[in-house]
Amino acid sequence: MRITLVTETYFPQINGVSRTLEKLVGHCSDRGDQIQLLVPRYDQSLKEDSAGVERTDFRGFSLPCYREVALPLTTPVRIRRELSRFGSQLVHIATEGPLGWVALRAARSLGLPIVSSYHTNFPQYLAGYRLGWLEPPAWRYLRWFHNRTLQTFCPTPSIRSLLLDRGFKNVGVWGRGVDSDHFHPSQRDEALRLSLGFLPQETVLVYLGRLAAEKNLQMLFDAFDRLSADNPCRLLVIGDGPLGDRLHKKADQRVIFVGYQRGIELARLLAVGDLLVFPSLTDTFGNVMLEGMASGLPAIGFDVPGPKDVIMDGQTGNVVPHATVADLALAIDRMVGDQDELRKMGQQARRHAEGQSWPRIMEGVREQYECHMPGPERCRRRPGYAD
Repeated sequence: MRITLVTETYFPQINGVSRTLEKLVGHCSDRGDQIQLLVPRYDQSLKEDSAGVERTDFRGFSLPCYREVALPLTTPVRIRRELSRFGSQLVHIATEGPLGWVALRAARSLGLPIVSSYHTNFPQYLAGYRLGWLEPPAWRYLRWFHNRTLQTFCPTPSIRSLLLDRGFKNVGVWGRGVDSDHFHPSQRDEALRLSLGFLPQETVLVYLGRLAAEKNLQMLFDAFDRLSADNPCRLLVIGDGPLGDRLHKKADQRVIFVGYQRGIELARLLAVGDLLVFPSLTDTFGNVMLEGMASGLPAIGFDVPGPKDVIMDGQTGNVVPHATVADLALAIDRMVGDQDELRKMGQQARRHAEGQSWPRIMEGVREQYECHMPGPERCRRRPGYAD
């Protein structure tokens, strides 16, 4: 197959969407497909793309409140030319910004099959940036956009239900995977743990992700301040972002910031923890929870669409029913107060993560691509990917 992937976030950006799309591209390339990437132009140096992958990038601008996001600017004429030159057979639009909108117009004008994926609850993000009044028109635009594609993939059943309630059509579930060989409890290094200042009797809570308003970090830090002194805890923060400076100033010596991490260093840092805390109310999945589980950490998050599908409550972690500081603090205290149960949940989390392989997940998406190709019927529907 000759597949065009259009996205406004991709490597070297570090986030769940870019990592997921990079895994998708790698899987399709390994299966012999030819991939055309239409992506932003980044200032950072890039690693060489895999064989069979062709990258075309576009300059653009960054959002004032979200500098890491680059929104490329181009025209339908340019995109039509790129699609025709490549001989694209299917277009997958992963983001709904200016590049995605232009690609939608160009691909429709060429009569190409188009699928899309819903990764980010941008309408719900707006409240964190004092733009909540834009939420209704944002939903209208997203519904218009996705309903002009043959199928929209979303990460979890609860997000699918949310989108269907909002009037989205032909919504399928595309789950997420984890490399359980890379993220592994064997990466735990007591010397590294001590070098970070953590004592053996302390329980290390881990937050992994962007330091941004939409991640609900204020609630995490407020809950951390309320934890019982009977269960000494530390907080390891892996990641960076626009709230970084403010959180550094707010934190005391119990909180350790290590910035953005990748590769083996990320795996080693995750493994020194004991419990992954995911405070977001807006994420559609939360890949980092699977990475923590693969590392032997149970996860704790709120009962909201996305995270509640990832955590098996009472088995691989705990789902907090109410999104309040008091409820989060109480749930953490209960988990760290029973170290035997915490370790048991960590073992169960690891076993669950071992079954969430990227190749299995990505082959399901690739099979759906085949469903939408022109020509003889060759669709092989898989459970979880049906409309």
